[in-house]
Amino acid sequence: MESVVVATLIASTLVTLCGVFTKTTKQLIRLLAVQAATLGLVELASCLINLILGLEFEALVDFFATFSEWFAAAVITPLIIYWGMIKTENVHDEPIINIKRVGLALVAIVILSLILSSFALRFFPEKIDALPFVALMFSISVFIIATRTDPLKILVGLNMAENALYPLFAESPLFLIPFILALMIFVNLVGVFIIIEAYRDYKVISVKAWRWIE
Repeated sequence: MESVVVATLIASTLVTLCGVFTKTTKQLIRLLAVQAATLGLVELASCLINLILGLEFEALVDFFATFSEWFAAAVITPLIIYWGMIKTENVHDEPIINIKRVGLALVAIVILSLILSSFALRFFPEKIDALPFVALMFSISVFIIATRTDPLKILVGLNMAENALYPLFAESPLFLIPFILALMIFVNLVGVFIIIEAYRDYKVISVKAWRWIE
């Protein structure tokens, strides 16, 4: 891989890791926007360079498709979740397990992700160098989902996990991109709507509390 791509993947992984220790919903939403923006930046820049150098219709289509994916993940999705936070609460909390267990779990996730991704690389027809970073970001995102009781943070973790897969699907067929973007926006809108309605009914934002309130 090129050094710029490696630097981008490392930065995205570190941003995702910061989400584990983030306390407020607003901060985690910002990290989601940074993660998405960083992941798509290299591909977007590459499409822009091809457009400037080639000035072909195909390059123009590729650029707008890539820009649409990048804009939806880095801007639209965080804004949808931010709107949900405004309608509910900017929750200040920590993972539901103690820091020592968080540290041990993260170390285990790192080791397991690297082992599994290195093993899986042997079975692909072409080597996918980004797979270890993808596996690590995806595992950390799932960890965020599993250790939070704020549904908006859980939704952010779900989007981080989806963003983590982007390097593997950056070359998706163009006809699939509108469907993928529409589905992504729809899922987040429905998720935020459900969270807002539940908050209005229960007067509390914690998923754990929803289980006990009749």
